[in-house]
Amino acid sequence: MNKDNLGNSLQLNEIKDFVNENADLIYNYINYEILQDIGEINSDYFVKIIKEVFAKKLTILVDGYNKNPNILPYLLFLFLESKGKIDYTSLRNETLSFSKINKEASVYYNYSKFSLDNEYLIIQLMQTKIGGMPIDKDIVKFTKKILIQNKGLEEFINKNHEIKSMRSTQIRESIKNNI
Repeated sequence: MNKDNLGNSLQLNEIKDFVNENADLIYNYINYEILQDIGEINSDYFVKIIKEVFAKKLTILVDGYNKNPNILPYLLFLFLESKGKIDYTSLRNETLSFSKINKEASVYYNYSKFSLDNEYLIIQLMQTKIGGMPIDKDIVKFTKKILIQNKGLEEFINKNHEIKSMRSTQIRESIKNNI
């Protein structure tokens, strides 16, 4: 194992420990702070994403975490389904519900696309090019920008660390046993 891989392994263990200790609070932060005007992520789907992230996408996770540990919940959106995209038909109560954003946008779309820039998590509702349409690429039908709170997760954890529910315990145990 070379020096860089060893550093990444140590960093990965630190991130795993952080996620194990705070999985339920990260889940709640995503729903109550990030997705508050958009919808809700299902707890089982959240656990599935965490498992996939730790199984596959480690370099991006370590790089993002090194820059700012508070960015972790925002990074998770980049790992949804296929490279930060989720089909409209997959957006449902069992995965990620977009009930609020669908009312706000009132547009037809085929998938949603997630990206990050320096300040925002960007959610785009996209329509794919179909058949003989005279367009070169998919069309952005609606965009929602969510300001990244640089200390948001840390503050949320500090404020809510004593709140534990039965569902919180299940989330923590599911994460702890699978990453």
